[in-house]
Amino acid sequence: MAKAKSAGADNGQSAAGQEVLDRLAQSVRGTFQTVEDMTQSFIREAILQGHFPPGQRLNLDNIAATLGVSRMPVRASLRQLEGEGLVRIHAHRGVTVSVLQADEIAEIYELRILLETYLLERAMPHLTEDILRDLRRSAEAMESAADLAAGLEIRKDFYEKLYALAERPRALAEAKHLRGSVGRYLLLLRVTEEHGGHPGLLSHLEAGDLEGGKKWLRDHLSHVSEELQKLVSENDPAAATAR
Repeated sequence: MAKAKSAGADNGQSAAGQEVLDRLAQSVRGTFQTVEDMTQSFIREAILQGHFPPGQRLNLDNIAATLGVSRMPVRASLRQLEGEGLVRIHAHRGVTVSVLQADEIAEIYELRILLETYLLERAMPHLTEDILRDLRRSAEAMESAADLAAGLEIRKDFYEKLYALAERPRALAEAKHLRGSVGRYLLLLRVTEEHGGHPGLLSHLEAGDLEGGKKWLRDHLSHVSEELQKLVSENDPAAATAR
């Protein structure tokens, strides 16, 4: 592996943005068995965390320099991430971060509602008092999070703990994939919640009210879907140039 170095602002990132990428690179360096796995994780996390926003053209040299690797694992990683729907590889325009249209967001949330209400139903019989207390703490922490990024991270952990109880790993993996594909939009477009927050869901779970919990989840996901579709449509001119 080549020696890592900072690529600098002249390679497609501001100085502050490059510092963030350098920290992210440091966090993944040495934690994977192969250079390709490390590179893939770095690019995926940079996209999901909003450091590479929708529509941005990716600078392969900058990514390689930031990680201290050659272009080969970068190109291989991008082909894998294209399969995940996170980037688009264009014949003459290089690689850009994928941009979702309103109808794609609608479909993603329709699938999320189907999958996540299923996982909730499977998880309910396995809830214990200890698990409910842990989930309650997470739900309250979401409400008091210092910023949206911190709140989204707590929310991700909340649902992973809850849905893992369903013991349906394929459904859980697909739900996580769908959530990840829109998570960057929640962060970048600052979607708000207006119907009581996650303590409301906890009230249904603590009461053993499956139908109430499923209704809360459907209403919650439908609200976020509508907000995202509206915000993406308002930003459509920028999205169009990235397609």
